[in-house]
Amino acid sequence: MSATGRTHRHVRTLLACGIALAAACGGDAASSGDARPQGASAADAARTSFTAADLAAYQRGLAREIELVKAAKTTADTASTPEARGAAYQAQFETSTIPEGAVASALGDRYAAIRQVVHQTLRTLDMQGKIDGPVSIDTVRATPEMKAQLARDPIADLPAEAAAALRAQLDALAKQWGEYVRLTAVGG
Repeated sequence: MSATGRTHRHVRTLLACGIALAAACGGDAASSGDARPQGASAADAARTSFTAADLAAYQRGLAREIELVKAAKTTADTASTPEARGAAYQAQFETSTIPEGAVASALGDRYAAIRQVVHQTLRTLDMQGKIDGPVSIDTVRATPEMKAQLARDPIADLPAEAAAALRAQLDALAKQWGEYVRLTAVGG
């Protein structure tokens, strides 16, 4: 088998492991149709309410994550061993980038919670065709839960202050989120 074939096999293995891990951990909020992380309590929901200043901090954090993913992609492209390529691919995973994004945002633990809500909201808006992004869905094959999610205004599901802040910054947030999603998509 060629080096390229082995590399693609390693990438597929890493991706399959990541998908299996996500499934074993209960998936994400996208599969539940809820804008909050699974198992989130009312206290968690209150923590994920955010202001315009929080969104500006989130954007700094996501910008840092984008930098990290780009750097890891460059490292993966030039890595000389399968182990180095594997480490570089892992450096692109959220488990590696979110902690650095949290530091850059100065939001601490709130960064991941705000990120989860913002990403899910933008993903839903993108699937609805309300923003220009990289996500699409075949609504014919969508589950009833997904169809119900797509019938709602995800911004209206947010606390009032958070909804107003997100609407005010929607274009910039959608552009940056789209860049991140394109970078982290399989083959992106």
